Amino acid sequence: MKIELIKIGKPTTQESRVLVDMYLTRTKVLNPIERIEFKDLEALKSRNKTLFSAGQWVVVLDERGKEWTSPELSQQFKKWLEDPAIKSVSFVIGGPYGLDEEIRKRANTVWSLSKGTLPSDLAWVMASEQIYRAFTILKGMPYHHA
Repeated sequence: MKIELIKIGKPTTQESRVLVDMYLTRTKVLNPIERIEFKDLEALKSRNKTLFSAGQWVVVLDERGKEWTSPELSQQFKKWLEDPAIKSVSFVIGGPYGLDEEIRKRANTVWSLSKGTLPSDLAWVMASEQIYRAFTILKGMPYHHA
């Protein structure tokens, strides 16, 4: 299954990019993830036609979404992987001003990493780690200590 990790806005630190790349590299052997960055929300909106196409499952990250434990997230991945109608999953992380309501409403799922508002770089790092963790749980690897 194709997975995209989409971030709006340029990372404010090189360290956040290094951490995201580390988790995406680790995940590559389990399921490759494409890192996509857009300069701003308008650049993402120009891609809306492909973001919300048939077979695409869109997960936006927002503090108003559903919180999942790591095992619950791994079960979500299992459902997406087993659903023949889902060809790819895109995780969308807003920039400093978040995402607009239209994108949030059109998303299939709204996922919350925290009830508090997180800086977009931190959400980017946390999402990449949680995706990696979810795959290690699915594969029975010892990374997650329940």
